[in-house]
Amino acid sequence: MTPHRFANDILKPWDELDSLLVQQFAFQPDISDISRLAGYIAVAIRHQVDFSNLSDKQANHLSQAHQLISDAGDYWKHGELRKEERNSPISVAAAFEYREDGTFRFLRNIVTLNHRSLGMHDFMEVSSQAAKFWMGQKGYSIGWVGVPSTAEPTCESAARLKFNTKYCIEMSSVQLKFFKQIDDVLVPFDPPEVRFEVYE
Repeated sequence: MTPHRFANDILKPWDELDSLLVQQFAFQPDISDISRLAGYIAVAIRHQVDFSNLSDKQANHLSQAHQLISDAGDYWKHGELRKEERNSPISVAAAFEYREDGTFRFLRNIVTLNHRSLGMHDFMEVSSQAAKFWMGQKGYSIGWVGVPSTAEPTCESAARLKFNTKYCIEMSSVQLKFFKQIDDVLVPFDPPEVRFEVYE
């Protein structure tokens, strides 16, 4: 594994997924381009252990982020795992900020790892940590930021999402998450009223 191959297989796909997540699209929670791209990234990170002197157990001990991504990659490839505590399905939900004036601001689509024993984690944050763990292990000096982006700030009267078959073949449901800014920090929030629209 060379630095160029690492960047091609992990860092570039991560940046491409990050760019897609800040577009105001509606996605089926469990199957879309989002889950496919996240699955590919998880598998690529998971197999970095094959190009190292570490065992799975050692890598997991050194980096919980690697353990989470490793389990997510195995689950995405194989489905239910023999060790149920390792199961880690990937899902996506659209995140909005609820403003005091009753408007909604799209933040980004959040990819979540629902790990059976280690809880819920933001896939983009954890996969970035895991990628940086392997960059450190391999001594790769790559100027890569790996910080999840946020959409351009635009407030609307409703939480609006666009459906595009280019990214999601069909959609029977969508997940939404709402946040409110309290003391300059976005915290989960249940708006008194939700106006939601999906358009093509």
